[in-house]
Amino acid sequence: MLSDRASHTDGQSTVGMCSTQADVLSPREGEAGILKRLSALGRRDEDPIDRGYRYLSQTFDVDRCYQATLSRAPDFTSRIEMPDEIFTSAIILDLLMNSRLSSRVKRRLTEFLGESHDDGLFSYFVDASLLPRDVDDTGLALSVLIKVGAAPIGVALSAVSKVLQNVDEAGVIHVYMPPRGEREGRCRIDPIPCANALYLAYLLGREDEARPTEEYLIDSLRPEKIARPDAFYYYLTPDVLLYWASRLLDFERFTQKYAHVVEDLLRARIGSSGVPLELALRVIAANRLRVDNAPERDALRRAQKSDGSWPISPIYKLGRSDIYVGSEALVTAFALKALDGD
Repeated sequence: MLSDRASHTDGQSTVGMCSTQADVLSPREGEAGILKRLSALGRRDEDPIDRGYRYLSQTFDVDRCYQATLSRAPDFTSRIEMPDEIFTSAIILDLLMNSRLSSRVKRRLTEFLGESHDDGLFSYFVDASLLPRDVDDTGLALSVLIKVGAAPIGVALSAVSKVLQNVDEAGVIHVYMPPRGEREGRCRIDPIPCANALYLAYLLGREDEARPTEEYLIDSLRPEKIARPDAFYYYLTPDVLLYWASRLLDFERFTQKYAHVVEDLLRARIGSSGVPLELALRVIAANRLRVDNAPERDALRRAQKSDGSWPISPIYKLGRSDIYVGSEALVTAFALKALDGD
């Protein structure tokens, strides 16, 4: 009897123990743990560039695509969402349209931009009532759609005509397009929107109609000009201007005339900061100019985070206010273009 009772008790103990273990470690949780370990093992062997593309795929939102965030602090220690915007997605598609970025992501980015314009003209926000249409977003986003074959030529030519007519008394293209609402009568000139508008003009063979804008842009690339406190209204570093100007090197006619000006600015900027975004912008410009910039390329590679991204920093502010705009996805796309681009 004693033996039977002991056996029965042991059986209860064994059953109880198994039940407790099952509660603590269910088969589903066990599967998750195994998959997590396998995933971590794979990432240890994963190429850093592949990690970057994986990060961009994982953070992609099929409805909103890529969105920047707002912060009162340039280090983004706290941040908030803003209304959905198109500029971040346009930059990323422009950077990575010929890259290893997921084809699914690239298709959706193209659709997103195609859904966001008014006869080829773009505003910064998806809700175009929040800001007037402008030449910065139009110049970039429309040129991207043209390059991927998603913009009807008639729409593109009509839009570039409106951009080229949107000039001040000196013939320089200004930022906002009519109707400008509260901005009426205040022509805002900035070299970076001019660079994007000029790119669109070159792409459609209309660059001769933008000669005053081109001259203004080239003059803005002079070291003494970019050092002025009022050099930029929206953007925060001369390296952003360097990047957008170097994008115009896609065109042989621009390259023949002005590659030396862009290169002079690049050489003046190399070594000026260790901010990952700025490193990436300078490395891209160096790649386009075929200038060796190995130290900054190496520094950029070392700045990658364990999740595959590169650290956030602001690319621009909202006018003269201390409200900064940026995203990890945007910096990561610039870094991938710098390290993996042509």
